[in-house]
Amino acid sequence: MRKGWIAWLLVLSWVGTALAQGALEDFPLGLTSMTWEIASRDLSSPQELTLRVEGKPGGQYRIELVLAAEGTAAELGTLGFLGSALFVQASGAQVDLTSLLVLSRRRESLQVGQSYVVPGGTFVARERTAIAGVVSLVGEFRAADRAATVVEVGFALSDPVYFLPLLRVREEGKVIFEMVLIGYRRP
Repeated sequence: MRKGWIAWLLVLSWVGTALAQGALEDFPLGLTSMTWEIASRDLSSPQELTLRVEGKPGGQYRIELVLAAEGTAAELGTLGFLGSALFVQASGAQVDLTSLLVLSRRRESLQVGQSYVVPGGTFVARERTAIAGVVSLVGEFRAADRAATVVEVGFALSDPVYFLPLLRVREEGKVIFEMVLIGYRRP
């Protein structure tokens, strides 16, 4: 049991870091606050996750993570931000989010209306739009082996955001998982 938890924590930390949209060095002096709403077909009510990054003099940072969730013990078993990407797997979507890593690293060069082949599928950049005030490139990823599953993703362009501003998974047209940036405050 203990080995399982350790492995789970290692996976969560890797996924959270891999899909990070902003390195700590990207955050300015002062307090930047980001809030996401996480919903799933398996949760009776959405979770709210807030991350505050405070840039301090001398290259120091203070990070505060606050999670607000309500539900049964089974529903709350995979809590929060680092667990959210893994929760997509647990929700039955079985989407390999590592394909999005390539796109995340090259998000500034992606063009609206273009299609990109990435490991495991195809991404189509649909539009530039503001999500909680953050200019983002929004598109759809379709895994080659899961025709009925569409992952809508938003990549932050204008501001440092720790995780994706938008991650929505649809299966056969129905939303089964959603993580949306609902608040962003800059210093």
